[in-house]
Amino acid sequence: MLKIRPHHILCMRAYSGNGYSEEFKVKMENVIKEIKAYNEFLQVSNLKEEMKEVELVCYTDNICEKCPNKLGENLCSSQEKVSLLDLKVVKRFNLKEGIYNYNDLEELVYSNMTEDIFDDICKECEWYDTTNCKDYIISVK
Repeated sequence: MLKIRPHHILCMRAYSGNGYSEEFKVKMENVIKEIKAYNEFLQVSNLKEEMKEVELVCYTDNICEKCPNKLGENLCSSQEKVSLLDLKVVKRFNLKEGIYNYNDLEELVYSNMTEDIFDDICKECEWYDTTNCKDYIISVK
C-alpha cells in the first residue's frame, strides 16, 4: 500500500514535472501513475471494488524515497518545513493518519479548498512562486 504525506495530496494533483532530482521526478510520476492506472482500470472494468487505498502518514512516504533531501526514515533536511505543511493539511481538512480511499481523500481536500487555505498551506513552499500549482489547484473544482 502506498504511503502518502498529507501535503503530497496537493503536490501530486498539481505536479508538472519539476523536482529535486531526476530520480525524484521518476518516483513522483510513478506514484501518480499507479494511483491513476488502478482507478482507471476499475472504472473501465465496471468493478465495484474500492478505489486505490493509501495510507496517510506524517513522515517520509513513498514519494520521499528518492528525494535528495531525505536523510533517513522520517528525517529530511527540511523536516521542519514539511512537517508544518503536513500539519496544516491535516488541520485544515480534519485528517488523521490512517487508511483512505485516495479518491475520497482528494474529494475531501479539493471540495473544501479555497485560495486562502491554499495560500496558508503552501505560501512557504519553495515551488509556490515557480510553478502554477495555485492556479491549477484552485481552478480544478
